[in-house]
Amino acid sequence: MVAQEGADKGATAGRLIWVDAAKGAGIVLVAIAHVWTRGDVRDAIYVFHMPLFFLLAGYVARPRPMGLFLRAQIWSMVIPYICFLLLITALDQWIEHSRGHLPMFRTWQGAAEAMLLGGSLLKGPFTIFWFVPCLMVARILQNALLARWPNPVDWRWVLAMGVSLGVGMWLGAETDFSPLGLLTVPVALVLLWLGMVWRALGAGRDSRLMLLAMAVSIMVFALWALGYWKIVPIDMKSGNYGMPGLSLLLAVAMSLALCGVMRLVVGWMPAQSLLVGLGRRSLVIMYCHVPVIHYAAPYFSKPVLLLLSLVASLLFYEIAMRSPWMRFLFLGEKLRPAMAR
Repeated sequence: MVAQEGADKGATAGRLIWVDAAKGAGIVLVAIAHVWTRGDVRDAIYVFHMPLFFLLAGYVARPRPMGLFLRAQIWSMVIPYICFLLLITALDQWIEHSRGHLPMFRTWQGAAEAMLLGGSLLKGPFTIFWFVPCLMVARILQNALLARWPNPVDWRWVLAMGVSLGVGMWLGAETDFSPLGLLTVPVALVLLWLGMVWRALGAGRDSRLMLLAMAVSIMVFALWALGYWKIVPIDMKSGNYGMPGLSLLLAVAMSLALCGVMRLVVGWMPAQSLLVGLGRRSLVIMYCHVPVIHYAAPYFSKPVLLLLSLVASLLFYEIAMRSPWMRFLFLGEKLRPAMAR
């Protein structure tokens, strides 16, 4: 779910691996929260599962010329978004009519409105579609600000992000209407910035001992907070940020703790290859797992449903990898000149 094109070219392989592993763990948690839709486990996951991906996107971000950046966003984000939206719309019509149910879109006008506005108008098998346009717009703003203020700990960044957080919290309190996920952009931009600050402050100080101390201390704080306060989940899609300030602070703490653990154990963790593979396929899993859960929920137990949603997503990825055009349409890869003839 986090594009890798902005990653530091001089970063070690270990760093990139731990980012992928963190994304893999995060996307599994997202799927768990979509299968088990009630209870303390789901609420605890909802505290931090989406902020995690914005923080990671900020961590790997690097300033790029705006024209190149926009073209990269179109290839890697916009085209797969449109193609998955059309594919799932067609599948919804076929599946729901075949089992005697009404589809999500019942008129051409309703379908056009929901598909063009997206965000809060997309529910059911489309519920996760708010994330991609929100992330894309937030990253465009981030890239524009980076061109003006290259140092993320510059006081102007701090001032601008304070304003952005205030605007985002106010908008979330006023409405849950979010065309293309734009309601969440101000807070998403703050999380992207915090990811950049995390990398800037951590440069050259990443000894395993310090990482262990950071991960343990943050996890202790997070567990204490979850136990002391009633768990208030964050629903970024609707602009619900839980307890003002505190829930976002807890979300950042839990995200950093998970990433700290991934950095510590990468290289010897038995599940490393699995988590890294899931992380590198996280965008496809994001799009595919919700429809599988939505349509298969009446027929399977929750553990089977979770496994099925992940396996089906990985299967779609492997099928798409076999076709240059499917890689272009669904995986965000450019067509090579020989393929484009």
